[in-house]
Amino acid sequence: MSVAELIAQLPAIACLVVTLAAFMAAGAWRAPLDAGAIKERRDSSWKIVAPAILGLVLVAAAILLSPEGRPSEDAATPRASYGAKSALFQLALNATIVAPFIAWVVWRRLGAAALGVGKQDLLPSLAVGACASLACVVMLGKLSTSFWLSPGTWWLLLSMLGVGASEELIFRGFALSALGKRWSRPSAEVGSAAIFAVVHIPQRLGRGVSMTELAVSIVILLVWGWCYAAAMRRGRNVPGLALVHAVTNVCVIS
Repeated sequence: MSVAELIAQLPAIACLVVTLAAFMAAGAWRAPLDAGAIKERRDSSWKIVAPAILGLVLVAAAILLSPEGRPSEDAATPRASYGAKSALFQLALNATIVAPFIAWVVWRRLGAAALGVGKQDLLPSLAVGACASLACVVMLGKLSTSFWLSPGTWWLLLSMLGVGASEELIFRGFALSALGKRWSRPSAEVGSAAIFAVVHIPQRLGRGVSMTELAVSIVILLVWGWCYAAAMRRGRNVPGLALVHAVTNVCVIS
């Protein structure tokens, strides 16, 4: 893998850290306006600002150092042939994958919180997810009107919503909740990120990637898994993360 290919990964990593910053900021400012909460916000402000600044620096580095420069908004729309059949198959596949986890939670009467879904923070989570998704679209250079008006893009987005929802319910919902009962919160976050990365290895090998590309992919997946798991500390809800997950996938794989 060349240096240019490594640089091309920076915007994707930037999306992860900015997503983390967005959910941390939203969670901090939902706290009550008492002295303790104000002190907590002040003490943790660097945790919110630093990821956002890091994300912007990574994007700037990718734009300045990439030989191709920033992608053109008038570039041809990829995945234009993606259609209803492909999207429905992907949705059915993801429903099949997540069904055993939902069945387990229902059987054990653990409640929706065991999957990272809660009524209290549902709408705020979706709102933050929408804002973070827009930021990712900008950072990944997918602002093209032709791209987002393409039927292929919308079918791809529908299928990726299935991917995002199933993976977030499993990894940031079920797995993180289960590990959190046995380990400390930071350890549970790292553990769920590791599981997230390992599960994707067969998929990467199936694409015929080299060992170097596989190693880079695993590192990105670890960062992805940890950022999203850490975002759950404040967001406390997977729907918003599932939305960002889906939009990021569309931008990256298209």
